Amino acid sequence: MDVTLRLEPLAHRMESTRQPILIIGHQGVLRILYAYFMGLSRADAPYMSIPLNHIIVLRPHAYGCNEDRICLMPKHEMVNDGQDEPITSMPVKNPKVVDNNVENDPIMNAPSC
Repeated sequence: MDVTLRLEPLAHRMESTRQPILIIGHQGVLRILYAYFMGLSRADAPYMSIPLNHIIVLRPHAYGCNEDRICLMPKHEMVNDGQDEPITSMPVKNPKVVDNNVENDPIMNAPSC
């Protein structure tokens, strides 16, 4: 939540910029920005797929964003020396847990700036 609140002013500035922007960052930060621009919920942000060795191009328009993903290096070409996405880099939703209480979660529904 702290990272989300800190990224919000940046996201607003990015929305007002008309020039292309290149963002390089940690996957957690990229997931939050991706979810913001794609209009996804805070609850879904940690589960967005941001694969390594890819460029994600977002083209905003009046009702959302168009997305293109460009693969720089396929998985089979990667050397197994840590370049591949770590297993722990993205949280996994537990299918046994029913998440029907997100509406009442004060953390997930905290007001933004």
